[in-house]
Amino acid sequence: MKDYYKILGVGETATTDQIKKAFKDIAKKEHPDRGGNKDKFQEANEAHDTLKNSQKRHDYDTQRKFGGSGGQGQHPFFNEDVFGDFFSGFQQGGDMDFNSRFNFNNNPHSRTRTFRSNPQANRNIQVRMAISIKEAMMNNEKTINYKLPSGRDEFATVKIPAGVQHGVTFKFAGMGDDSIKNIPRGDLMVQMSVLDSDGYTRKVNDLYTDKTINCFQAIRGHELKLKTLEDSVITVKVPAGTQHGTLLSVKGKGMPVHRTLNIRGNLYIRVLVLIPQLSTADLKKIKDL
Repeated sequence: MKDYYKILGVGETATTDQIKKAFKDIAKKEHPDRGGNKDKFQEANEAHDTLKNSQKRHDYDTQRKFGGSGGQGQHPFFNEDVFGDFFSGFQQGGDMDFNSRFNFNNNPHSRTRTFRSNPQANRNIQVRMAISIKEAMMNNEKTINYKLPSGRDEFATVKIPAGVQHGVTFKFAGMGDDSIKNIPRGDLMVQMSVLDSDGYTRKVNDLYTDKTINCFQAIRGHELKLKTLEDSVITVKVPAGTQHGTLLSVKGKGMPVHRTLNIRGNLYIRVLVLIPQLSTADLKKIKDL
C-alpha cells in the first residue's frame, strides 16, 4: 500500500496542521494548472484526503500495522473483508465456531478458501439535494430531512464545499435504513444537483453568461458592467468591431477549484449584437456616413 506519510514528507506523528501545510506546499508546486506534475499532485491529494480525516487516518494506520505493502506483509487470507465478515458474527451477539464460519480446502497445496456471508443487510438511503451555482460559489451547510423505510424521520447536516460539482455524492455512514434490528444501519447517500441561476450556466469550473449590446456599441467599443454570482460588479471591455457571438473571457472569475491556493475557473461572456429598427431618416444618415 502507498506510504501517505512519505508522499507528504511528514512523520507518522504529524499533526493535522502539519499535514495540511505539507499538502499545500506540494500543491503549489505540482498542481497541473501551474504546470506541475499531475500524478504527484493527485497522489498528494489522495494522501491529504486520508490523513486529514481522523477516522480515515485511524483506518489507514490500522491497515498499515496489520498488513499491506511496506511494514509487515499482509497474509493473503486475512484481508479486511474477511475480518469484517468474521467479526460481524460477534457483533450480532451469536456464538459461532471458527470452522463453521469458514470452509477450508483440506488440500495443503491449494489456496482456495470460501466463507459464508450474512445475506441480511439494511439498505442505503439515497436522497438528492439541489443548490444553485450561486450557492456553490462558497462553502455551505444545509440540513435535510428524509424518511426511513421504517417510517421514522431523520435529519442530516451536509457540509458542501465551495465549487462542488454536479452529481457528486456525499456518504454518511450508519445513517440509512434501520429496519432490520441488531445489525448495522445502512448508509445515507446525498447526491448534489447544482443548478444554473442568475443568468449564468456552468461547464466544469467555467461560467458562461450572455450580454446584449447594440450595433453602435459593437462598432465603437463598449464597457459592460457585469454583476457576478458573488454580487460584485466588474467591468468588461468590449473591443471596437466586436462581432455577434464573440466570447470575451475574464480569467479567474469562474467557480472555485481550490480555495487555499485561490485557483478558480474562468468567466466567459457571449456578446449578442442587437440590430435596431431605424426610421427612413436614420437609415439615410447611416448611408451617408
